[in-house]
Amino acid sequence: MVKLKKAMTVLSRLSSNKLLTLFVFSLYFLLIGHKLMRLGIHGDGVEYASVARNLADGVGTFWKPYLDDYLHPVFHEHPPLVFWLQSLCFRIFGNGPYLETFYGFFMGLIILFCTGLFWQQVRRDFQCPAVGSWWPMLLLVPLPIFTYTLPINRIVNTWTPLAIIAAYLAYLGTIKSRHTVWFGILAGAAVYLGFIAKGPVAFFPLAVPSLAWLILKADFSKAVIATFLALITFAVILLATFYLYPDSVKFWQGFWQAQIIASLKSERGAARPHWHLLERWISEMIVPFLIAGVFLLAFKVPFRKIRFNRQALFFLLTALAGSLPFLISTRQHSRYILHSYPLFVLCLAFVTENIAVQIESVLTRKNSMRLGAGIITGIFLLTALASMLYNKDQVARRKPFYHDIYLQKIKLPERITVSACPKDMIYDDWLFADMQRFYRNSLTPKMGNEYFLVAKESNCIVPDGYKRVNQEPTVKYILYQKVSP
Repeated sequence: MVKLKKAMTVLSRLSSNKLLTLFVFSLYFLLIGHKLMRLGIHGDGVEYASVARNLADGVGTFWKPYLDDYLHPVFHEHPPLVFWLQSLCFRIFGNGPYLETFYGFFMGLIILFCTGLFWQQVRRDFQCPAVGSWWPMLLLVPLPIFTYTLPINRIVNTWTPLAIIAAYLAYLGTIKSRHTVWFGILAGAAVYLGFIAKGPVAFFPLAVPSLAWLILKADFSKAVIATFLALITFAVILLATFYLYPDSVKFWQGFWQAQIIASLKSERGAARPHWHLLERWISEMIVPFLIAGVFLLAFKVPFRKIRFNRQALFFLLTALAGSLPFLISTRQHSRYILHSYPLFVLCLAFVTENIAVQIESVLTRKNSMRLGAGIITGIFLLTALASMLYNKDQVARRKPFYHDIYLQKIKLPERITVSACPKDMIYDDWLFADMQRFYRNSLTPKMGNEYFLVAKESNCIVPDGYKRVNQEPTVKYILYQKVSP
């Protein structure tokens, strides 16, 4: 009873808003924590981490990011800002095997913070009833694409907060009575940062001032000024970059051919119907809709209090501005519009805001509900921590590499080229990414290097003069080293 009273005392000191925010973060940790210390994230994520780590090592430059000697001596697949930002983490925290997953976890927290910031700003500007940021966060966290994408180190993890910040600044430049010029300039700078993080998809925040004028009745002159200044700022920074860093021109030429043209022609990736993203959107957004519905029934909120207001329409159209252009290409993945999901969720949050008002009111009045919420929060945190430690070093993908090489604690010289046979396994097995990430080595199908990696069930012939390095049992790979004469 004494411990229960102490718990009630602690919980009573927390406002309903703070308690619910802690609950949301515990849910976030629960849904993503068990993935943070596993090995074998998606190959793309390993590839991107390798580029970032190489930058941290001083190999490659901002406009000439380096992956390996064989496939991408200059990595044109994505703009370089994301790699540079992640390289800072490698410099600070070292080359641990879990860095990219914890980086994604941290980016998720930033996305939640930015979403809550935008929510509160709009509510203050339009004198909406006070509701904590926990409500849009709660609707966002359970999205399957959200907790799937963050721990696998996708480019969109870093691009999404930049997109929200750019849209937020463009909104402030139109709505605020003062500082339109400064917010317009900052919005243009934020669009530029998004551009060098993800490419032309970063332009959608430029539509925000017009949408604020049309939907939120913002001043027309402010919308024009904010848009004009954002465009001019973006253009000035881009031209200055071209002038000061000639390598940037070559990079964008390579990126344009490798990504933009190929995507528009549907030459990259599996072709899907143009409505594939719509199908994926429905399968994702049904989750927050169901959550809102459950709370609507559980807290007995009258359905007539569910209203589609101007703020909801503003976020809906902003989200569509960020996602509809992707329907042009048949190269479609749900993660491509991850940056739009927080905006879709903000739309839903405004529609269902009275549910959140009712939840906060009930928790304020009923100590038993506060105690229950506190207990569930504690259980979620402990479960998340236990599952993270339990899954430490469990291999989620590409078990042959980890079982046959990495977990055998094999030591290899850094920055060498390893021969590999058959050729197809270099790319198909993502070996080029794993070997670069964990050993800083490139792979080549050319024979004669000091180390030779072979698929044991292949027809590859091991030349004379090589000795075996890794030990049985192995799943797929055998590593050999030249014997000194």
